[in-house]
Amino acid sequence: MRTKTRQNESALVCAARQGDKEALQMLLGRNWAWLKGLAYSIVGDANDVDDVLQDICVRVISKIDTLREPERFRPWLAILARRQALRHRQQKTNRPILWDKELADRQCDERAQPLLENMEQKEQYERVLQALSSLPEKYREVFILEYVRDLTYGQIAEILDIPFTTVQIRLVRARRMILNKVSGNQNRARKR
Repeated sequence: MRTKTRQNESALVCAARQGDKEALQMLLGRNWAWLKGLAYSIVGDANDVDDVLQDICVRVISKIDTLREPERFRPWLAILARRQALRHRQQKTNRPILWDKELADRQCDERAQPLLENMEQKEQYERVLQALSSLPEKYREVFILEYVRDLTYGQIAEILDIPFTTVQIRLVRARRMILNKVSGNQNRARKR
């Protein structure tokens, strides 16, 4: 099935390269959810994500004919998207990345919403978000793609064009760093 999807995607890329707007629209539509997660993991501000996505679309339209291997569309798109998001972040100067609580609440799983009613759990949630925002970008990227966008390790590896084992390692490290920061904050709070 996955081979068939790749062949279909390759066919769409070939059609898009020939000027087929519907094929290009389908390619972007199929990859929109993870693109949004990737952009958000880099810019960290929900208000900027739409601007970045618009810039990504413009770049894809103008650069699709430079893609030599249609079967490598997703990694190519991820590289293009990452570069565009980094450009956008640099243009915003060196301000710290702030995580949008409203977007995070919307992304939160419906089963977790009732738990957030409790003040202590809200504080824990805030500590996790703060720890997530302090992660190095390569760890934050895989974490968000896995937990917020619910992608498989294989899909993340393909999108980021990194080995499957690198995805696993980065996720383990990201979880460990978040746990250390959250548990470190709790220990400091208890000592007060």
